[in-house]
Amino acid sequence: MSNLKFVDPLITKIEKENLKKAINSGWLSFGPYVEKFEKKLSNIMDIKFGITVNNGTNAILLILMSLNLKRGDEVIVPSFCYISPIHMIKLMGLKPVPVDIKLDNLQIDTDQISKKINKKTKAILLIHNYGSTCNLKKIIKIAHKKKLFIIEDTSEVILSKQNKYFVGDCRGYNKDKYISYASFHASKTIITGEGGMIMTNSKKISSNLKILRNHGQKSNRPYFYEMTGGNFRLSNLLASIGYSQLLRFKEIRIKKIEINNFYEKNLPKNENLSFMRDPLNFSPIRWGFPILFKKQKDRNNIMKILNKNSTLCRPGFYSLNKLKHLNIYENKISSKLDFKNAEIAANNVLVLPMHNKLKKNELKFICSKINSYFHN
Repeated sequence: MSNLKFVDPLITKIEKENLKKAINSGWLSFGPYVEKFEKKLSNIMDIKFGITVNNGTNAILLILMSLNLKRGDEVIVPSFCYISPIHMIKLMGLKPVPVDIKLDNLQIDTDQISKKINKKTKAILLIHNYGSTCNLKKIIKIAHKKKLFIIEDTSEVILSKQNKYFVGDCRGYNKDKYISYASFHASKTIITGEGGMIMTNSKKISSNLKILRNHGQKSNRPYFYEMTGGNFRLSNLLASIGYSQLLRFKEIRIKKIEINNFYEKNLPKNENLSFMRDPLNFSPIRWGFPILFKKQKDRNNIMKILNKNSTLCRPGFYSLNKLKHLNIYENKISSKLDFKNAEIAANNVLVLPMHNKLKKNELKFICSKINSYFHN
């Protein structure tokens, strides 16, 4: 099956019709679809404010700009994650302090967070790798005790639910210290091509973010600037695609759940590999389906088999200590022990596609290749 892809965005008639309306409206930059998109996702997630931005990387950058942190302040991060938010922390003159992950779910080990907190610690960054989630209650308890900000990256978990609530709804903690965000890159669950959204229940945070994303200017006072901001605005054209996606978000969720369940049912169940161990009452909407192999050799061999004719699967992220340009040990807090599980995950994780174009025969093909490998 040479046409199989890891990323293959599903664009329907609804997206095309709304995009055409956006083009014909003349609002090619900022425009009415932006507000419609913001309100739609806010209503779905039951959160008060959604602030669109032009990508997920700038979402975390804008959040960090809004918190008035000082150079040298520290942010707790997982040792295994996508690089984008770590780069933004470094660009802001802040220090990322990695905490190792748990191998059963590839999420930050909440039992290790408190050991890394000191007077310079200002925030905890949660990144829900591959659509699972960590012990959020415990993190909120730690943040409350130490008066820290919680920043939650929901890019790989957007539309997932735990205990009937959407992950990233900023519930259960000080509204002025809890912010979530998501990327809508073409590979994600909700797509705009490039784009993102910051979510908060704080009117104060929302107001500041809207000013910062517009060069530091209030929308009702042209050319009057109150803050040092930039152009982080999402275009009306891309917002029309995102809004259209949300009109059929239930359909997207159902398809993702079906794919996840198919993999769990049809992939081999033996000591050679394991799947994510999700918490109770959690309904995952995964960005990709991760498999943790016992042996790196098996991971690499299966990746070669599946990627023979096209890019069908991907390896895991690199452990942060292996990316030398980050100079991760400069914080003088981190040691090699903070990356023990991250290094195992980096070497042994394989991620399967989860996009909504996948058909049953294609899923069968993927599972059969992995099953055949272990049966030969």
